[in-house]
Amino acid sequence: MASAREACPTAVTTRWINAATQMTNPKFKKIGVVANLKKKEVKPILADLVSGLVDDGFEVFVEPRTQPFIDPNANVEVGISRGCDVILSLGGDGTILHVARQFERFELPILGLNVGRLGFLAETLGSDIVDKLKSGRYTIQDRMRIKGRLMEGDVIVSGFSALNDIVVHGAGFSRMIHVKTTIDGTPFRDYRADGVIVSTPTGSTAYSLSADGPLMAPTMEAILVTPLCPHSMSARPIVLDSNETIKFEISGARSRITVTVDGQEGSYMGKGQYLMVEKSQRVTRLVVPDDYDFYSLLREKL
Repeated sequence: MASAREACPTAVTTRWINAATQMTNPKFKKIGVVANLKKKEVKPILADLVSGLVDDGFEVFVEPRTQPFIDPNANVEVGISRGCDVILSLGGDGTILHVARQFERFELPILGLNVGRLGFLAETLGSDIVDKLKSGRYTIQDRMRIKGRLMEGDVIVSGFSALNDIVVHGAGFSRMIHVKTTIDGTPFRDYRADGVIVSTPTGSTAYSLSADGPLMAPTMEAILVTPLCPHSMSARPIVLDSNETIKFEISGARSRITVTVDGQEGSYMGKGQYLMVEKSQRVTRLVVPDDYDFYSLLREKL
């Protein structure tokens, strides 16, 4: 499960998937490997994984910072580019979020290999990984992303996108903020809360879930708005059409306002600035096993 700060279907669940957003039995030849070197368990696994891929005839590409931790005799290329067929993300759900943002413009398929606790995005690392890659026993799913623009008047101060969520929240001892929301130009409601979470269906199992937001099948296209610790019993999450644009304005706060993206990066919202959130034109292409069942995973985790 994607954690509260970090954060897929068989024939039973294919009703959620448009044929254009799923490709079965992909065959990969050029493989980029990205590893979370902050996890001590990753380094020995990384060396064995890369050696196994090279021995089985794959062309392997690694980041410069990864090269010192693999066999110096392994025939690998340094640098990951659009020419790769897939990126192996070795770490966990947080590593996938980082990789998805780092290589967003390439829209390369990402296969997350989990090291540590089970996540919603990362596949459990097993001895059959290389065999699955060779036989194409995987499916590629297009996962919707959202993009945010921090605005001051008509000027874009900064822009960013997320696979899981974008969160507007207070920072400091007194975190409650007063947020005015507008949907496609129509005033919706004011939230008095610690913040507001805007998430994708993929992100519905992440931070939004810990704030009592609803679960959504990850291949849907929708935008979920979940108030964070609201100071009103009537403040409830709402699921919006993916083509709608949400505007967030701060009308009151006792602390600095922070905009956090996928729980990994962010910026402060200055006085007079506002946030616009909408569906991104780019997607994250996740590689999942061909027998993947999102509802079985939900049952296991929840």
